[in-house]
Amino acid sequence: MKFFKKVGIGLTALALSTTLFLPYTANPQTVEAAQKAKGKVTLLESDYVYNPSGHKIKLKQNQSTHSYNIPNGFSSDPKGYLTTEMIVYDDDSRTSYPYYGTKKINGQKFYHLGHNYYINSANVLKVNGRNIPQGKLTIKHDALIYTKTGKPTGKKLRTNTVVKYQGKAKTATKTPKYFYYLKDIDRYFNPRYIPTHKIKGKYYYSLGHNRYIKAANVGYINGHIARYNGTVNATVTKKTYTTTINFSAAKRKLKKGQKIKLDLTVIPYESDGFEGYIYRLHDYPDEYVDEDNVKLNRNLPIIDYRDLVYTYVTPVTDNSVELYDTAGKTIGKRIIKPQYSNLTVDGLMYLWVPEENKAELFYHCLNYSDASVIDANQPNPVPNSEPTYPAKKQALIYGNNFIKVNDVKYVSGLKLKALNTIAQAENGQKIATGADKQELLTLFNEGKDIAQNSAYDDLMSNYDCALRNASAMLRSDKATVTQVDEAVWYVKTAKKQLTTMSTPPGD
Repeated sequence: MKFFKKVGIGLTALALSTTLFLPYTANPQTVEAAQKAKGKVTLLESDYVYNPSGHKIKLKQNQSTHSYNIPNGFSSDPKGYLTTEMIVYDDDSRTSYPYYGTKKINGQKFYHLGHNYYINSANVLKVNGRNIPQGKLTIKHDALIYTKTGKPTGKKLRTNTVVKYQGKAKTATKTPKYFYYLKDIDRYFNPRYIPTHKIKGKYYYSLGHNRYIKAANVGYINGHIARYNGTVNATVTKKTYTTTINFSAAKRKLKKGQKIKLDLTVIPYESDGFEGYIYRLHDYPDEYVDEDNVKLNRNLPIIDYRDLVYTYVTPVTDNSVELYDTAGKTIGKRIIKPQYSNLTVDGLMYLWVPEENKAELFYHCLNYSDASVIDANQPNPVPNSEPTYPAKKQALIYGNNFIKVNDVKYVSGLKLKALNTIAQAENGQKIATGADKQELLTLFNEGKDIAQNSAYDDLMSNYDCALRNASAMLRSDKATVTQVDEAVWYVKTAKKQLTTMSTPPGD
């Protein structure tokens, strides 16, 4: 009886080190001694720099090198127009510039950065540390103003207008259609939102006094990027290829100018820290494209790549949880939860528990190191500060064990589905025949000859453990159908994890 319906993908939990960044302050050209800075302005994003008339500043080009003469502390676009130099580590650490006063240009407020360089106030997040857009919306596309019945008033808000909204920001338990994050570069996100009003099928924000604007025209909410929970249109900006979540293979060729649909922003694995997002293709959910190769018309929800390939759980009590074997019996061992991460599981199945004469739901615990396993009678330990990994070619003993679903709680990642039913767990207690073991024998023989050049000893240790477990089931004359079927699933899963690992080859 083959009750395992699909191979689950699970990988070892990684604890990412946290680097503390100091705010970056641009150091533009020295301003005349007579001028004294009034403080610092912190930017929302990189933007154009303007002259006192409100025109973009065009830089002079070096005739010999054909490069632009860019002032210190600034940057430029490909056509040579001066822009601010934007460095963002997180929402608390962004580029700041000293400013020397303000000026209204064409009806909009600008901050003077010295040398007749001006930036639009709509792109300013903080002035001297105070959040300027708090309680306000920043318009990124000209927005018509409507009544509560959806009738245009004949008035509109121009791009970069900052306007107060009506209502209070709230924390969402489920991601709304329009929302924002307090911090984008973070693993666990708490979506925040301003209540919207649905008028004739469209979402609107209220400005008070029977004035409404479409939520789609808002770029920032309280100084944070406005995001859309749905599918967006995007344009490919240069020839490229899609990849898998872990960059293990090039998939689909994309042409410059091609229109595609995207539905998720992903923080990918990076060996040297965060370097940019990748986006998931809506029509091909296993494929992704780099943010540098596409242009979106809206910002999407963000997820950490680990939550697309792992499932994380944590003990309900204490820092460790009891382990069971494939027969549903405790093995007298416990596994320790990492201090800065959680336990990783890669399968969900019913096992028949003889002592209770019933089937219970268990997670298959993805463990790569016996150092994480302790005797059940040991005092409850302090959590491991980091996940532990086996030494090279070290045989993994506790790789094929289970934890009761009731002993842990789900934290994040893939929502696993049970690979079998209660009835299948009960009926699988009969002794397996030679015919029942045939698929396992084939997988075992193939596994002995596989030349998998994995750079990760933990992945190979897990696969080796799966093969040793398969060998034990093949040799045993007491192995049950359930144990043999589980051994088949374990070999297939461990083998697939060799090519769906958490980090790309070479890093």
